[in-house]
Amino acid sequence: MKITLFEEKDLLACTNTFMEVFNQEPWNDKWTKETAKNYLTDFTHTPGFKGIVAYDEEKMIGFLFGTLKHWWSGDEFFINEMCVVADKQNSGIGTKIMNDLIKELEKDGVSMISLLTDRGIPAEDFYKKHGFSEIERLVFLSRSM
Repeated sequence: MKITLFEEKDLLACTNTFMEVFNQEPWNDKWTKETAKNYLTDFTHTPGFKGIVAYDEEKMIGFLFGTLKHWWSGDEFFINEMCVVADKQNSGIGTKIMNDLIKELEKDGVSMISLLTDRGIPAEDFYKKHGFSEIERLVFLSRSM
């Protein structure tokens, strides 16, 4: 397995991996190649973007996209997306990606990592196992248009 920083040449593989992961249980999304590529491209073009990709030989097996944000108490990294293909989940790939991210961020002097995830799915337990905790004072709101 090879874990490296994202490069533009990785975008198509990330798009395919993203669709493979999120168009099945437990999310059952309906991503197309075009919508997934546009969604991920928005992140890659955001100031402060950093991505980590994992390959098993030539096949992408997971990635993490996020953005460095400047904050009054120190720089913070927000994880926008992280996924590992279903047949490689629970094999340590996600942990290796997370550990590589943490090493990169420590070099940059980042003081906090944050993210949003759904309740009651395996991702919630994964992040909690890696030291993330819920911030009770925050509320996530949305509105349909």
